[in-house]
Amino acid sequence: MSDQGHAADGRARYARQIRLAGFGAEAQRTLLNSHVLVIGAGGLGAPVLSYLTAAGVGRITVVDPDVVELSNLHRQVIHSEAGLGERKVDSARRHLQGLNSSIEIRTNPTLLTTDNALDLIGEADIVVDGSDNFATRYLSNDACEILGRPLVWGTILGFDGQLAVFDAAGGNATLRDLYPVVPAPGSVPDCATAGVLGPLCGSIGSAMAMETVKMLTGIGTPLINAVMVHSSLDASWERVPVGRNPARAAVTDLRDHRGDYDHLGEFDALTTEATTAAPEPTVAADPEAPTTNTPPNLGPAVIRWEQLEQDTVIIDIREDDEASAGRVPGAKHLPMDALLADPEPNLAHDHVALYCRSGVRSSTAAAQLRKRGYDVSSISGGYLAYLSRG
Repeated sequence: MSDQGHAADGRARYARQIRLAGFGAEAQRTLLNSHVLVIGAGGLGAPVLSYLTAAGVGRITVVDPDVVELSNLHRQVIHSEAGLGERKVDSARRHLQGLNSSIEIRTNPTLLTTDNALDLIGEADIVVDGSDNFATRYLSNDACEILGRPLVWGTILGFDGQLAVFDAAGGNATLRDLYPVVPAPGSVPDCATAGVLGPLCGSIGSAMAMETVKMLTGIGTPLINAVMVHSSLDASWERVPVGRNPARAAVTDLRDHRGDYDHLGEFDALTTEATTAAPEPTVAADPEAPTTNTPPNLGPAVIRWEQLEQDTVIIDIREDDEASAGRVPGAKHLPMDALLADPEPNLAHDHVALYCRSGVRSSTAAAQLRKRGYDVSSISGGYLAYLSRG
């Protein structure tokens, strides 16, 4: 198609946006020249990616190491039954290119880690975080603060959701001002254990896409220094002010906060200490534990896939529906609750390594089992980190 043909197609495609008072052709040109990094192609990423693609954001990079599972389809509407077992970034790209073939979709089928966060975020104009774990959320927040990139953030659980815009470059509040204390791994249930309704993902994800468009084009009043809290059961939206804590030191180096990202692993470029002496997560007291202190002479609490020894027994502690979509070759499957209820038959080995989806549940299970004297490690990043290896 000629340049004139492309221009005509663009005018027709974006006509309803361009006609908006206060938006116009200039805002549309800004979108077409923008680059958005979207972390996660799941429940929140699906509406975010769909609406940014349809709106004409010129370049979108999608970061997600996961594969499409049947349990995703009730909420992750950019994927289909035909894509089961496929990488989410590939499934997403196919859907998005069918929606708008004139924009560039880049894919990165890896976890966001300390090794790649600054490079990936540094290439984008704005970041949208649709991830599902605290380590990734704080890592993206901190990398954005270091690089001066705005971050559109959202989270969902059960029937409720939250969203905000963090723009540290303007001296505004960030995730660390909203939630100064990083929750311990396993202390807050995720969607896999607590559940979530699909339409809620659409509500929060669509609002995140709108905040992204506002930030890029300068229209309206972005959700800066505030968090929007949504309860789907009573259809309420509440705007809660959030201020920058003047006593909080600015984030200038990811190494200063490496403990917050431990279960993502990948600290080789920063320090070797983080993977060999990772702190054990705080967990609720285990009534069966014979002591409150971890017995001596145990191996590391957290290891990476690359550190596994040949004779290590690997146990997949995800639920049945998660493991059925794919697991590490040679791994034994035993859901977390079953393992904790009767560990002895399954841990009669010199060393055992546990993995879940992202490392949160395995960190919790390993900590409890180590208090009982079992030489058990959690594999950092879980199955997502395994998929990221290519």
